[in-house]
Amino acid sequence: MTTQPCSQFMTPPKSKLLDIPGGDALVEWFGRVPRFHDAELLEINVSGKGAGLLRIQAWNMTDEVDTKGYFVLDKHATVTLALEGVSAINCVDFDMMPAIIFDFEITKVDEKYRIEWSTSYGVAGFINAKHVRISLVPGRPD
Repeated sequence: MTTQPCSQFMTPPKSKLLDIPGGDALVEWFGRVPRFHDAELLEINVSGKGAGLLRIQAWNMTDEVDTKGYFVLDKHATVTLALEGVSAINCVDFDMMPAIIFDFEITKVDEKYRIEWSTSYGVAGFINAKHVRISLVPGRPD
């Protein structure tokens, strides 16, 4: 039986993910533009020199359910967004990590990328950066 990702987690067309280096590899891995809904935000790190990163544990939620009634998850990966030229960061509940992402969006504002997320639990906020690069490591984090 082939499983398909839930369509409710598709990213709106305004996402800039495909404009970012590594974005196409991310889409290829997940088979779609990921929303990161219910993904774990594992790490936020920003230095005083304008460099930083976001590290997220993500997966695809399929339409299939297991014997306990839980959705089957596949395509686990740790996704890292490397940031350069960070010019703004605004977070609330920063001490609550890891966070559970509710909604995640990347947009472009005045020649800078804005990475913004809300949460079901934990830190929420946004980061503005001049450059973003995406990488992923298949599987669950150590």
